Amino acid sequence: EDVCSEEDENDEDDSSSSDSSSTTSSSMGNRTNRMKSSQVPLTEITLCLHCRGPASRLCQGCGGVYFCDEPRKCKTNGWSHQSLCSTWKVYVEHRSRLSSFPYFSQWQLPLLQTDCFTSEATYQSFLVDVLGVMEPPSSSSTTGGDTPAQRNWWATELHGWSGGGSLSSKDVNPFRRLSYLDGFALKNISWIPEERHVTKDDINRANAKHREDDVINKNNMEFIQTDERGLPILTSWEHYYRLRSLPPSSPVGLLATFPLTIYHAIQHYGTVPLVVAQMLERPLRIHVVGIEKELNFVDLFKEVGYLLPENVAVDMTWIVREDMFPENEDGRNLSLQLTTNLRLSIILGTYGDSLNPDFDMDGPPDMIIGMNAGLFAYESWRHVISYLHHHQNVVGVFTDYNEHSGINCASLGGWKSANSLEMNPFRQMRAMPVYCMNLPQFSNGFVYVYNEQELDE
Repeated sequence: EDVCSEEDENDEDDSSSSDSSSTTSSSMGNRTNRMKSSQVPLTEITLCLHCRGPASRLCQGCGGVYFCDEPRKCKTNGWSHQSLCSTWKVYVEHRSRLSSFPYFSQWQLPLLQTDCFTSEATYQSFLVDVLGVMEPPSSSSTTGGDTPAQRNWWATELHGWSGGGSLSSKDVNPFRRLSYLDGFALKNISWIPEERHVTKDDINRANAKHREDDVINKNNMEFIQTDERGLPILTSWEHYYRLRSLPPSSPVGLLATFPLTIYHAIQHYGTVPLVVAQMLERPLRIHVVGIEKELNFVDLFKEVGYLLPENVAVDMTWIVREDMFPENEDGRNLSLQLTTNLRLSIILGTYGDSLNPDFDMDGPPDMIIGMNAGLFAYESWRHVISYLHHHQNVVGVFTDYNEHSGINCASLGGWKSANSLEMNPFRQMRAMPVYCMNLPQFSNGFVYVYNEQELDE
């Protein structure tokens, strides 16, 4: 795989690999020599789309890719980009919409600026200096800014995953339980949601507060409704924050993007699977594939159970590749009752290869979810796609970092899946660095669905 960004290099859920092109050994050698001469780590500079060497000149047509300066002929030799240039221009123009989070009180704005496109320095400074959830870089550290993972849930926000062996993941222990207060570790406890189920009174209170604020602010946000199964219909971060009585100044959405994306998948795409599960008087079975950094904040996924009505039961199984699981002394598999209606199991193996989805879990899935999946990144995703192709009754929901990767990965499921691609309302509210392109990059940025189903009238 070509190295596009720190996330691409370290995470199984690689977003940019669909843009990867084969690189000759000579160009790889030239790239390595140039990097050594500059003493700059590869993942801290932008790269030419064609030769993958250091480059800073953006394509004048789309502004979405870099090419080497003359006299190098990378722009000419990389002629195939011309067929995509106009499309990439559209992707780049979507940056303003992707960066729009109007409900928040501007704390997120520094995390969306240009310097964040190619560096994690601003985000590290935010975590260290503004939130105080990570320790300052030590004089002896070249990476720095890492609070011990056992202290809170922010430790895996920097430096990627690298198969459970990176600086940020080395101390992760999924068997360690943390409360919301200890996990978020925020100085202002009003920024942290209560650990309890959402009730109808919460929905009424949120709508009443919105009605009061709307008279003043004229923001015209829709009221929170519930669907026919009683699930709150959340279509924005504002909905979630109001429902959980969080102020706009709270940064918890930076981590809550993960449980909220799963909840969105259930509520928005899981109607038929949930109805079938309830008819069979069993929990909805969800397999989440490609789990990595989520192992650091297992208890944060209580939020999925808290948002669901208490009579909606879910069995959620995380499938973790063995080479992605951090070494620890507490065991390998795990089963937890996170909330009264949500059970979580962690199973090690490769989906559809060493693990048979129909027999090695608690039952075949009703839904398969992959966050920041990048289905072109690893061959192991082929088994997931094949399973969905042969089981049209199973709904697959995936997210991706950027629109180019999203549309290519969604297309693997056919035209209907490709047409389902849309911005995820619960994407993380920060721009992520990416080095082999200049496309807008957001964690859980785009969402698409395989085998989408609708109830018969």
